[in-house]
Amino acid sequence: MRNKRFFVLAALLCAALATAGIALAVTSGGTAAVSATFDATTVVKSVQKSCSVNGGDTYTYTRAVYKGTAVSSDAHLNGPIRLAVQTMTDDTTGVGAILGAWRINADPNPRAAGLIEASLSNGQLSGGVHGHEAAPWGQLFGGVNGGFTASGGFTGASIGAGAGADSATVLTPGACVRALYLP
Repeated sequence: MRNKRFFVLAALLCAALATAGIALAVTSGGTAAVSATFDATTVVKSVQKSCSVNGGDTYTYTRAVYKGTAVSSDAHLNGPIRLAVQTMTDDTTGVGAILGAWRINADPNPRAAGLIEASLSNGQLSGGVHGHEAAPWGQLFGGVNGGFTASGGFTGASIGAGAGADSATVLTPGACVRALYLP
């Protein structure tokens, strides 16, 4: 009978210690406004194709990798940036779209990485980025804008440098903040 009481008491003590340890390890998570500016004008590799249609419009498709530097007070968004993108532009109107992936501090492990989707209009991009930051992990959502040409890359570009649609937020999951997933 004494052994049973000892084992029950020991089990309760272990459960209490484990619960206390878990309570100490749980963080509340949080949200934080972030921003970065970047130039990525070094064209590492590029493939470009053009096509003209009846009526006079010429369309240019580009698949290229651009490298440069991002500057931010958030250490995750500060450092070498690499963007691998595809663009489609109507050369007559200057309107198009850009789609691709970006990484900051790409070698050997990115501190931040994600996708970029934006519209193009006369050398200016306007759109959004979605991605993540590493150590501690967080999800990044933000607006992106700046200058862009297929031959010259990104100039005066920014992630989250503004208000409203141009802002950026990092969600750090915890007890109070949950990660967001597409349905």
